[in-house]
Amino acid sequence: MTRQEAFDLAVLGGGPAGAISAWLAAREGLRVALVDPEKTPPRLEGLSPRLRLWLEAQGLLAGFSGLIGPLRRAVDWGESPNSENLEFVVERAAFDAHLRAKAQEAGARLIRGAGRPEPGVLRLKGGESLAAARILDARGRKAGGARDLRAPATLAICGWALAEGLTPGTRVAALRQGWLWRVALPEGRLWLQFCGEAAAPGALAERLAEAFRAAEPQARDFRLIGPPLAREAAPILPEPVEDLDFLAVGDACAAMDPLSGHGQFWAVSGALAAAAARRTRAARPGAETDRLCRDFLMARAHETALRNARIGRDFIRMEPRFQEAPFWRARRDFPDDQPAHEACEGFQIARGPVVRGGLIEEAEILRTPRTPAGIGWFGEIPAVEAWRLFAAENSAQKLAARWGPAALRLPEIFAREAGPA
Repeated sequence: MTRQEAFDLAVLGGGPAGAISAWLAAREGLRVALVDPEKTPPRLEGLSPRLRLWLEAQGLLAGFSGLIGPLRRAVDWGESPNSENLEFVVERAAFDAHLRAKAQEAGARLIRGAGRPEPGVLRLKGGESLAAARILDARGRKAGGARDLRAPATLAICGWALAEGLTPGTRVAALRQGWLWRVALPEGRLWLQFCGEAAAPGALAERLAEAFRAAEPQARDFRLIGPPLAREAAPILPEPVEDLDFLAVGDACAAMDPLSGHGQFWAVSGALAAAAARRTRAARPGAETDRLCRDFLMARAHETALRNARIGRDFIRMEPRFQEAPFWRARRDFPDDQPAHEACEGFQIARGPVVRGGLIEEAEILRTPRTPAGIGWFGEIPAVEAWRLFAAENSAQKLAARWGPAALRLPEIFAREAGPA
């Protein structure tokens, strides 16, 4: 049975990619259905400072009390043992529910359930269907998208635990059998995530406990709380974009290497890219627009997945203690030997797809050694125009006279962009 009401957009999956996709469309006045079973397993996940600032600026963290941190993060990896910085974490079940509520506040219809997406329709479990002009698949890795069969099979084993003798904070530790990220919360609970060989022997609980004890030998009275969770954690490359009315977003499109630390940022930026393609096609319908949107989405997803896989490879290579162990040996040359960031000699002007005013267009971009993929704007200031003026005049005052006080920082930004990626 199909619901009588037709939707402009139906989103299957209410994690960050799906919920923010629904929020973006609903606040633009579209009729949006957001379908999710609301069964997110309780787990912790990191939230990058850049993503946190964007969420705050959009008002998407208003009313959310589950942001934990900043926590001090220790790193035992390679030549930098015990180096420290700060990290935020969120409890994903609460975070996802909050984002779905924000989508509802914007006008999206939340439907509790699961199913499978098809062009023009969502087939819900139980036999009901939702008709929609556009479908987004945001079910994460379980959506069953393309798999890069060259990627070493990797399993993330996660679970809650208790232990004595740990200072609150987070820690990343390299181990012979893989690597462990743990979060020690102020109230005493621990969250553990161990990434290792998918085919390694041993029960999940035994492998997780063994990894923790190897990383934290000083801890006392360790015990797991409940059964651990397991999920595939190898990088996933995207399939070609074909039907622009039937798109995958977030991990359903391409899954990042966990070592890159960009999982949630990718989910949200993927939602923003899909929204830009939707708006562009509505504003400028036609074959040329569709080509531009396909090229933009595919290049962005493929390059992001490859770049993050290469970042993970570079982290693997930075750890000299275990290079001949099976986990490390299998990953030190994946996906290839190319640098994580494309080389760019000096500042170069090129053409490429950019998002301006929420729409995709081809325009001049500024390629730099630090950002070789290209920059369209520094805030509201066009990057190429600003660079041309600065290269000709070498004057912060001339920049400010053109674009206002915000441009006074451009010389500092140009100096930073001249450095390595």
